Amino acid sequence: MVQPSEIDLRGLPVWERPDLVRKALDRLPSGGSLTLITDAEPRALSSRVTQDRPDRFVVETRRVGSRVWQLRLTHRPGELADRNSAAQHLSRCPAFATLDAGVRSELAAAAVWQTGRRGQTLVAENSDWPFIGMVTEGIVARANGGGRERERILYEIFPYELFGVAEYFDRGFKMARIAVFSKSAHVLKIPWEVVSRIAERYPQLTNALGIVMAQRIRLLADALAVQGSLPILGRIARVLLPYAMPERGLVQASAALSTITQSQIAAAGGTVKEVAARAIAELESRNALRREHGHIRYLDREVLLELIQDVS
Repeated sequence: MVQPSEIDLRGLPVWERPDLVRKALDRLPSGGSLTLITDAEPRALSSRVTQDRPDRFVVETRRVGSRVWQLRLTHRPGELADRNSAAQHLSRCPAFATLDAGVRSELAAAAVWQTGRRGQTLVAENSDWPFIGMVTEGIVARANGGGRERERILYEIFPYELFGVAEYFDRGFKMARIAVFSKSAHVLKIPWEVVSRIAERYPQLTNALGIVMAQRIRLLADALAVQGSLPILGRIARVLLPYAMPERGLVQASAALSTITQSQIAAAGGTVKEVAARAIAELESRNALRREHGHIRYLDREVLLELIQDVS
């Protein structure tokens, strides 16, 4: 059995981290894992170091403590199947990746596709939705409020991440609205009864889903704490941080950011569009970001981190 290796990146400048990780990944055998310890949300790092190795890694991100994250990259063995098939998408999700190909095919055979456009409700609050959802393309978000209340986006759900796991365990109605956050999104819906049947045969699936639920609780607690205590500049900086690349200075942001509207940034920051607009202008004056044609195109990860470090 290949034992996973570990690198603690805390204390290293963010722009030095990608090259160090790339070299470690080059030495990683098929099936091997590399665990990275970081002091901030590492989504941009995983995007940068794997962009030249598409579909080659299962990426699992965990927040394990205050300013402590684990990013686990597991080398996927080459497979000849259609890379766009449901089974192939399932093989990239940490919760399902450890199951053998035949079991993933069983899940895929029962799964249903769903597609939506920006703002569209995929799952209504208090609805009877007996599925675990997995994002395969785009971004969706957990949204609370709406109607007479100001809607708040508590967290985003990115490709190969799951939602609806808590409801799977207690068989309850949906606790919040799930809406499309990016320009469009594709979701794979896996029926509860199929997941339960497989979990009876493979208990490690239940454990993996429990980890997903625990991470969602951490994200939710963090989002509520931040929206209640962090100043508006820090809240908007926190929304933008996952799209900031790990290079020095103002560099081009993740392409996904260009598909997100100012209203959505405001909702994710727990405020209204006008207040978010002023915060974005202030962040630009501090060289934390740069806009082109009305869209945020460049971000400085270090400046954003300085604004949120006291509560991250």
